[in-house]
Amino acid sequence: MNDYSQAKARFERDTAGHQMTVLHDDGLYRHLKFMNPEHGSFGSFQLITWPYNLVVKAGWTFHFDIDATPDMFDLFRRTSFSGEINPGYWQEKVRAGRDEVEGFEPDLMKAEIASTLAQWMRDDLDNRVTRKAKELGFTQEELKTKPGIRKELARQVRQEWRAANRELREAVHEHFFSEMTEYNIEYESEARRALHDFSFRPEGDTRTWPYYFADWHEWRMTDYSPGFLHCCYAIRHGIDLYIAARKAVAA
Repeated sequence: MNDYSQAKARFERDTAGHQMTVLHDDGLYRHLKFMNPEHGSFGSFQLITWPYNLVVKAGWTFHFDIDATPDMFDLFRRTSFSGEINPGYWQEKVRAGRDEVEGFEPDLMKAEIASTLAQWMRDDLDNRVTRKAKELGFTQEELKTKPGIRKELARQVRQEWRAANRELREAVHEHFFSEMTEYNIEYESEARRALHDFSFRPEGDTRTWPYYFADWHEWRMTDYSPGFLHCCYAIRHGIDLYIAARKAVAA
């Protein structure tokens, strides 16, 4: 997911009114603290730099380093617009805290389930139309070249197709999302167990294999963690405040 608006909005709420305190500022050696004096340590964060390194501490701690850039503030400024972040590139520079960069995202898994279910339904309709065409003596070539035939056959099988797929949707809902399910899919281990265990064959179905999620191991079910996104915004915001303060002094 590329929409970080929620993470940004939360960061802005948590850091509203923050002021910068310079604990150390000697060339590339910096130690800056950002906090709202009225809120104490709530939402506070620190940026610490030395040549080729930057550490951000904001409840979470990430250590970034890159051999090619002595001034890490310069790196983060060059690779993002003011107020924005570039987590895809920045996560490559994380030395310490890599285990916290990404985390399981239930909404991604739900989207994958919905996409697979929709594909199953499309495939089932195609199969029913093909079987009906064979019963009535139509060829595959006629189905491909004469849309009217396919449309009519789809109309004829639609009622039974809807009934079968209603049963399939209900089975998926009961297994993953109902109040009676034995799986708490908000947790990655439980979500993976639920995907592994799912198997369903509609009543009267004669296919060789039941419905199951054959390729779920390949699904994308992780996204940048809230902590990592928060720290990315802390870096970008802290740099902006630091640069603005330097300009004000120079003026």
